Amino acid sequence: MDWKKELGIQIREARRDSLLSQGDLGRRAHVHINMIGRYEQGDSAPELDVLIELAIALNIEKLRIGKHSVIIKVADGVEVPSGVKQLRLEFDKEYVVDGGGSRMKIRPTRDGLFIVPEKRKAG
Repeated sequence: MDWKKELGIQIREARRDSLLSQGDLGRRAHVHINMIGRYEQGDSAPELDVLIELAIALNIEKLRIGKHSVIIKVADGVEVPSGVKQLRLEFDKEYVVDGGGSRMKIRPTRDGLFIVPEKRKAG
């Protein structure tokens, strides 16, 4: 797969996970909405400064570009607004959520979402 298309898929999936429209992402990254579409389609690749703005806006630190992984981190002391993330669950795979004094198993199927609370063992 062409590296621009691969990068575009990563940008699109991260945008959707963040529940952002192309316009929202463009405003956050200071990029015209048409360019967001071109990046997502793999028709164009963002310049490095734009890629950094996109990564910050999408709250992603790691991108794959061709055979390389690119890590983008915000400098110490710089605050970045956090965004909403969408939880993706695969059908017929069990997930365990453990925290806040409770534990539960979640299993999405084509028939529904099954959530089973578990009792903690007395320690």
